Amino acid sequence: MENYLSPEEVTEYTEQVGVKKSNSSFVKTFRLAFMGGIFIALASIGSLIATATIDNQSVAAVIAGVVFATGLMMVVIGGGDLFTGNVLMFIAVLRKKATVTKMITNLCTAFLGNLVGSLFIVILINYSSTLTFGNGALLKKIFLKGAHKLEYSFTEAFFLGILCNILVCIAVWLAYSAKDTGGKVLGILFPIMLFILSGYEHIVANMYYIPAAILAAMNPEYVKLSGIEMEVLEHLRIINIPHNYIPVLLGNLIGGIIIGVVYANIYKSENIT
Repeated sequence: MENYLSPEEVTEYTEQVGVKKSNSSFVKTFRLAFMGGIFIALASIGSLIATATIDNQSVAAVIAGVVFATGLMMVVIGGGDLFTGNVLMFIAVLRKKATVTKMITNLCTAFLGNLVGSLFIVILINYSSTLTFGNGALLKKIFLKGAHKLEYSFTEAFFLGILCNILVCIAVWLAYSAKDTGGKVLGILFPIMLFILSGYEHIVANMYYIPAAILAAMNPEYVKLSGIEMEVLEHLRIINIPHNYIPVLLGNLIGGIIIGVVYANIYKSENIT
């Protein structure tokens, strides 16, 4: 007996998952998304810690990708919802098994839950001793990471968001294809490693990176320990968050829809013209 699903079977399974998510209550979706936000935030800070003292950018990116992938592993295997992965519900919409209204409701709820979960970890990490790792190296990396994300133009952030969620949804897709935990881990690992290595933009990860940098920048002791230039900190303002979140959110939405449309039309059902 094969321990994986064929692409056509994955399409059918993804449709079933989409129908289930569309009928999930607000409370259940929010709780799962809250956990999803926690998992991705923990993976985000973990990837920063793992690479804080590595000067070679290519090596650091590979290591960060491996560590960050644990976030999606926890979501898919442990149980959680992400705005980015839930965009695959579009397959169920195309096949008329779920409505656009239910999909929008689910995505809005997932976004909210992810944000609350991420901010929860931002606060916990900020008031622990975690950020002092590397005698300021971790703080400097957080400041640079957050500021860099806020420097993208709308167009850059939008297209980086599309590229990101193409890979994230492929990772979810490959995880769905596996029937065992090991297969799911491997299915998730490589697409996520590729997205981190390439520097693409993930809205849920940014729910940690940017607020974490902004909150840390409000602490004079953290700023002093990091040795960061003041011009970098000038970008770290709450008012600047939508400059990143809006285009990345839209890009992630389009990226996931692309995967949904392509596979739904490759493996057509009688409900798709």
